[in-house]
Amino acid sequence: MLLFVLSWGSIGNILSTLSEVVVMLTVSFDRTYRNKVATANFVPWPIEIRFCEPNNATNQTKSPPSLKYWFRAKGKLSDDQALHRCVAAYTSDLIFLTVSLNPHRKKDLSVTSVSLDHSMWFHRPLRADDWILFVIHSPAAHNARGFVWGQMFNRKGELVVSLTQEGLLRPGRRVFLPKL
Repeated sequence: MLLFVLSWGSIGNILSTLSEVVVMLTVSFDRTYRNKVATANFVPWPIEIRFCEPNNATNQTKSPPSLKYWFRAKGKLSDDQALHRCVAAYTSDLIFLTVSLNPHRKKDLSVTSVSLDHSMWFHRPLRADDWILFVIHSPAAHNARGFVWGQMFNRKGELVVSLTQEGLLRPGRRVFLPKL
């Protein structure tokens, strides 16, 4: 299990460092790439996702509070288990909490979500560059809070990770990104 304990001072240092990295990346990428990233339709996920069930639902139609998909990192990763766990953690936060919204979707629904608590238990070593099945269920979403739990299985069917997340869900506003 990974456990991170950060003081407010270290969080400030991390945010400062991240902002410097973002500035360096923005400067080093050419304008066409930056313009592409700034559009709402481009999401450069470093993972591949394959959904198990055909999805006839849209953001405006209600659906069951569950989801299954396979994922893997794009490309080959080293044997470092910390890296594989980081990829699993990154992937778990992409779609996880939004599953709690499925039964509540309606026309023109725009939601902003913030994670309040996200826990992961790693039961055995995993390979994030090989396909992993992510099974997600949401037993409750009420009073602006959503709760989801999930399990990740390797291709042998072995449980590799158990997860839970609770989040705050609020009506969102459309954000327009400035063109670079």
